[in-house]
Amino acid sequence: MTDFVTRLEAELHDAAVRRERSGRMRGVALPRLRVAFRSVPAAALATVLFALAVATAAIILSASPERRIDTGVPATLQGVWQAPPNELRLYPRGSERCANLGIAASSACYTLGSSRGVAQEWGRLSVDGHRLTLTAVGGSAPGVYRWRSDGTTLHLTKLRDPVSARARALVTTPLRPAHPDRAQALLPPGWASHPIASERFGYSLEIPEQWLIDSSGPADRFALDPSRGTVPSISVVARELPAGTTPARWTASFDRRAGSAGCAPHDHRSFILAGTRVRVSVYRACGAPNRQSASFVHHGRGYGVVWRGRGIAPEQDYPLFDALLKSFDFPG
Repeated sequence: MTDFVTRLEAELHDAAVRRERSGRMRGVALPRLRVAFRSVPAAALATVLFALAVATAAIILSASPERRIDTGVPATLQGVWQAPPNELRLYPRGSERCANLGIAASSACYTLGSSRGVAQEWGRLSVDGHRLTLTAVGGSAPGVYRWRSDGTTLHLTKLRDPVSARARALVTTPLRPAHPDRAQALLPPGWASHPIASERFGYSLEIPEQWLIDSSGPADRFALDPSRGTVPSISVVARELPAGTTPARWTASFDRRAGSAGCAPHDHRSFILAGTRVRVSVYRACGAPNRQSASFVHHGRGYGVVWRGRGIAPEQDYPLFDALLKSFDFPG
């Protein structure tokens, strides 16, 4: 027994010296032990042997490099990426969400759906370098994309995907990190939550749950009581445009109506909706505390959406109007 302990002691010492020389002992040295075992009782000897075993395990663990946990999704990709009305949610393997979707804990998962949280597709997710593969549970062939993130946007480039709707939702516009709780905090409860469609103008949108629609005139009007002209409200018109009409020309024509009514320009902004650039012009002193008009062209039709709001400062109403605009969809 004494010879065995002596050899073990020597091996531990040599291992410690090697680790110390290589710089991987992190400043912890293991001095060579000299123990006189002949005078040590059996119980004490067992304690010494146990301590030596623990020391051996500590050396092995300290020598092993720390490994990063592979969750199947790079940290830069995890979370919710949104380009309303579409969003892509990416969950690492082992997450509760993947388990709830019925996907094994050993796989990462995703959901692809609307910005209102309704999943239209979900399935397994795999990332190999900058190649992203989405495999729907429904059984369709996987979609493969090349991804690039600059921290504020996620750009997906289709490599192959037989599902055209999925490809259109993912590559039409760059996706941005979404913070649903923060975005919804700016909106009244039930805002942009009730879907409604217009057959004559070929669009659908989501309005506040208490609002009504009046389609008796040349425009679709939406408000709490559109027949009485309550505000806030929106109205939507659409026109078939002559071939070759550019979006800029349609916007100029639509905005000219506000100018002819004596409305004072105040501000403008723009964003991408369903692959189409939307321009929003803001006016003051235009028959309501503030008026905003959005214009865009989709499949040969010129659309005009007018907002009339209560806010004296038009900026107060930007989140309200933008939420309605970003809920627009075009069936088919």
